[in-house]
Amino acid sequence: MPTILSKTEKGGLEFGELADLRDDLVQEKRRLERLLARVDNALRQAEETESDVVDTGEKAPAPRPSPLDQWKNVVDATKDLRVANGNLSAERVAKLFGISLSQLAGWLGRSKQAVSKTPDADSLQNALGYFERVARLRLAMESDAEIRKWLRMPHPDIDGKSPLELMANGQWQALADFVDDILTGTPG
Repeated sequence: MPTILSKTEKGGLEFGELADLRDDLVQEKRRLERLLARVDNALRQAEETESDVVDTGEKAPAPRPSPLDQWKNVVDATKDLRVANGNLSAERVAKLFGISLSQLAGWLGRSKQAVSKTPDADSLQNALGYFERVARLRLAMESDAEIRKWLRMPHPDIDGKSPLELMANGQWQALADFVDDILTGTPG
């Protein structure tokens, strides 16, 4: 995996690194736009279903949060995985997932010493982003312990493998997409 934010001797970014960063940001923007479209579609379907319900005289349900409020909840769900500079921390991700830092470092193709020394290194952010997407399960689960349990259980929709098995095999994007589908209620 290329280091996106390595610095030159003058302290600036090289052109190729800027182009790679731009491409990564464009990809992430497209992914978020697709996810937002799926959320909007799910909201529209829910509103259509509500309009088909016959009035029984019961109290109306509380108003639904706005899409902006829903996105704030998504961001807040993983805020504690970030450090003061805004980067994801490998230590915090490992703790949430109930795995050792050595295990996470191995999955990232790094040594434990390198990840321990700078757990929030810029070079780890792309890979840790997939783990952050999986961590958004906090929106649907009652506790971090429940997430850790889910990560270890075989799942029929992923060929009977556990989510941690997918991660150990480097299938981070597939698992992150699967979690996005779960959270938006749309099949992949």
